[in-house]
Amino acid sequence: MAKTYTLAELAGLAGVASGRVAGWERQGLLGSVPRGSDGAPAYGFEQAARCVELGGRGQPRRVCVVNQKGGVGKTTTAFSLAAALADLGRRVLAVDLDAQANLTSSFGFDPDLLTLTSEDLLARDDVGPEDVILETAIEGVHAIPADIRLCNVEARLQEAYNREQVLRAKLEPLFDRYHAIVFDCPPNLSRITINALLASQEVVVPIETQSYSIKAVSDLTSTFALLKEKLRHDLRVWLLPTKVDRRVPLAVEILDAIEEAFPGRLLDPIHLDPALVRAPLVCEPVTRAFPRSRAAREYGRLARFVVAPDAQRERWMALSLAERRAAFDREEASLGLLEPGEDASGASALRA
Repeated sequence: MAKTYTLAELAGLAGVASGRVAGWERQGLLGSVPRGSDGAPAYGFEQAARCVELGGRGQPRRVCVVNQKGGVGKTTTAFSLAAALADLGRRVLAVDLDAQANLTSSFGFDPDLLTLTSEDLLARDDVGPEDVILETAIEGVHAIPADIRLCNVEARLQEAYNREQVLRAKLEPLFDRYHAIVFDCPPNLSRITINALLASQEVVVPIETQSYSIKAVSDLTSTFALLKEKLRHDLRVWLLPTKVDRRVPLAVEILDAIEEAFPGRLLDPIHLDPALVRAPLVCEPVTRAFPRSRAAREYGRLARFVVAPDAQRERWMALSLAERRAAFDREEASLGLLEPGEDASGASALRA
């Protein structure tokens, strides 16, 4: 089901007053605006994307979702983030680089029935991104799918010229066509992953609140530092706790330890939420299937962080997790995303 927007929501995406958006509409700058059965404007994704650009909010972002460990919510994060970015009026390209092709399946494609995938993009000189890009059911989101043949790409890349930069070279003509490119990587530091890192500007590392997380993150950050040293590629690194259950004391302790060990890098956590399990059953991202769920709100926050200006992100990351959560609650209440007296967990703030 296509998402629709109010005039106030479009103004929020553009960072301008509602009257200015109405003026853009009168000038024809929003294109052909569909009308509902009552004759009222039914603003859709195209109007949202145009408002983002007219408001100067369309800075491109290229984000790599990576972790050496599987089962940490990597694909769920890539899928949910892509959808949440589209909800913010951003044109998104989601790139599946994992041979398991879970992101591809999440979009409703059968990897076994696809003629061309990211394997062809990486391994064949005669295949460009326009040959493999698919339009998804989520308006504003395109996908480069994957299949099991990616398992064989490592050997092919070994022989390729400038083998760490193959993906970047292929996708560079698209960098200005999309507001965001999201890479879902395999659960290892393979040459495919290195290609994705070098095509990205920043990294989101989903991590579980378990005892070995800090060591695992330290290993990953050493790899990022090596990329900076050897290939002069500097990445912004963000840590995203997933499957967080604050009822478990150890989880809270580890969150505090990660925040202390990596100051200014810890994003707002994604908590355990049954909606994340139920959403794939209806073949939709949690932000569309259960938009009022806690997980949908938290991935919405992640998307707003990704598209925010750098100066605003720096201000947010200077706050503690608790301070950030309170600020987000106030913002979401003002936007009508929370019911009166409700916090982001879905519980009454008055009872908390």
